[in-house]
Amino acid sequence: MKRPEKLLLLVMGLGACRAGEHADEKKPRPAAPAQGVVVPDSRRVIKELSVPTLPSGQTITIDGKADEPAWEKAASTGDFVDVFTGMPNTRLPVQGNVRLLWDDTALYAAFDVKDSTIRGGFPADAVDPHLWERDTVEIMIDPDGDGDNKDYYEIQINPQNLVFDSQFDDYNKPRGGPAGPFGHQEWSAKLQSAVVLRGKIDDDVEKDDGYVVEAKIPWTSFTKAGKVPPAPGSTWRMNFYAMENNGGVAWSPILGLGNFHKAIRFGRVKWQRDAAP
Repeated sequence: MKRPEKLLLLVMGLGACRAGEHADEKKPRPAAPAQGVVVPDSRRVIKELSVPTLPSGQTITIDGKADEPAWEKAASTGDFVDVFTGMPNTRLPVQGNVRLLWDDTALYAAFDVKDSTIRGGFPADAVDPHLWERDTVEIMIDPDGDGDNKDYYEIQINPQNLVFDSQFDDYNKPRGGPAGPFGHQEWSAKLQSAVVLRGKIDDDVEKDDGYVVEAKIPWTSFTKAGKVPPAPGSTWRMNFYAMENNGGVAWSPILGLGNFHKAIRFGRVKWQRDAAP
């Protein structure tokens, strides 16, 4: 059973991903910082990240360990922030960050999630399960780089190493109703992924520490992108989340301007050829 204080924090502070798709969303809700917290205007600045290529001669094994020397040269988002305020919020029950690399064949991502109660609970053979209802990481990708929500992608990977992936024509569209389908769920990212748990999934006897998700996503999966692999120096719009119970923390905060699909709030990811310092 969920701890009452965790549920309260989720209701108060996280904001919903799917439940955020309300009919009144055309009237954006203001961010709701905790009492006494001063939110600077800088939170509205779109985040940017320059992602280097995989160092020459080095490889990454997708095993969930993310311990290869190449990851030391990866770009890092740093700690994710409160989706609503854009500020660090250690009171939230899930935290995370992600490191990124790329080469001519694929995008590589390594998430590190802090979570004291790791949740799975889906059948092992589930296809496109609603991972956001429990614990998961999420990647949103708008290859055009203009944040217009046209032809974007959603990828989620949970602690069981199950995947939800879909492609959208426009903001949350198509959508088959409250239970889905969400977007074109027939689309597949054709990714490789692996998860290492720091704890025991679906067991509250002992406190967990979290989990690591490592993924390799081939560029050829992004059939709506103008150019794959991306041209060096080009920019895509992307966002990254660590989620629990329909909410979570993000690289780039949404600030109450919509749900987790709001591409105008996605960060700018620039693809560079040289390794990060």
